[in-house]
Amino acid sequence: MTEKITYLDGLRGIAAINVMIMHFFIILLPAMIYSDRMPSHLGNLEQIFTSTPLGLIGAGNFSVCIFFVLSGYVLTQKYFKTKDRNIIISGAVRRYIRLVVPVFTAIILSFLLASTGVFHYFIEAVMISGNNNYANYWTFTPDLADAVKQAVWGTFFRGDDTYNPVLWTMTVEFYGSMLVFGMALLFGPLRTRWTFYLVAAVLFFNTYYLAFIIGMGLADAFNGKSPVFKTNNKIILSTILISGLLLGSYPVGTVASSSLYGFLDNGLFHTPKFGYHVLGAGMVMYVLLNSQWLQNIFSSPVPVFLGKISYSLYLIHFLIISSFTCALFLALHSVLPYGAAVLISCTLSVLLIIPLSYLFYRYVDMKGVELSKAFYNRLANPYRPGSAGRINQKYLSSAIFTIYNKLFK
Repeated sequence: MTEKITYLDGLRGIAAINVMIMHFFIILLPAMIYSDRMPSHLGNLEQIFTSTPLGLIGAGNFSVCIFFVLSGYVLTQKYFKTKDRNIIISGAVRRYIRLVVPVFTAIILSFLLASTGVFHYFIEAVMISGNNNYANYWTFTPDLADAVKQAVWGTFFRGDDTYNPVLWTMTVEFYGSMLVFGMALLFGPLRTRWTFYLVAAVLFFNTYYLAFIIGMGLADAFNGKSPVFKTNNKIILSTILISGLLLGSYPVGTVASSSLYGFLDNGLFHTPKFGYHVLGAGMVMYVLLNSQWLQNIFSSPVPVFLGKISYSLYLIHFLIISSFTCALFLALHSVLPYGAAVLISCTLSVLLIIPLSYLFYRYVDMKGVELSKAFYNRLANPYRPGSAGRINQKYLSSAIFTIYNKLFK
């Protein structure tokens, strides 16, 4: 459906790590994210983080917006290169299965962990850190039928995230993907398509879906026969990059009028921290598409590897933090200073999360990719002459057989 672009994978990998760092902070050092709304454990350091661009370390919402911009770009960029409608149709048909297989597995894993009671470590840890926003999380009674229902339906169509709070993004990701697929298919061939892009951007201005539209617009601008908005002017690119990172570091906690971000609290967005993060993500993406220097950085082995496992890491990291990290923190907290207990717990957790994410990528995520390809190839490609668009019983049976083999053989 899309060709691999290594530097985009690299950006996705760094963004995934940033989301993980944010969740370490939220659970153990909540003032690093929410400023004075939460108890401080490191003196003035937390205030410095939340009132300066240092907050980019752990700016998870900004990183999620980068995910969305990347999706809008990578899902449509090959179409704008070729104008082949089959690329869009293939992507739309395959999208749910590609996303649902890893999500289903992650939710079942969460159900199993919740059933053993290990998430009580999380509850104890947030009581110590003082994050009351999460005090009632993981207090539900696990139910297998409910977990399966959420995995195949609720997560994608209702925004359910009972079994994993990171899954709130799946509804946005799925509908955002369908949005850009539909817009590319309907308006992509038109000369006036940019007018429709602008109208859509206005309609979705105060939502995360704006990020998908920005990504699609960049895919159109950079992959057509006559690419527009390209520049190698370092001053322009540096200015846009710095501005984008400033917007991306806009705090999710309290924003004082006298702070560096006070001038941005001007009513432009209903929820400034979301709107500015989307715009910042789009600006960073624009610079990356123009900058060979940044492309080389994000194409280096470590970011590319992290990009490869990013979806898996995103899906399972919170489960590991809620069990292993919190258990280790509780053991260390009684014998070490607070900051040392957090640092050791998080460092050792990363050494566990990375290899487990790779295993999840190899044995679950890749199976989802393969299954989505098999599904599309069986149901969409093998049209016979005179039966265009129809799927007969023979192909349906063959598809079911293929799906069975992919899952259990």
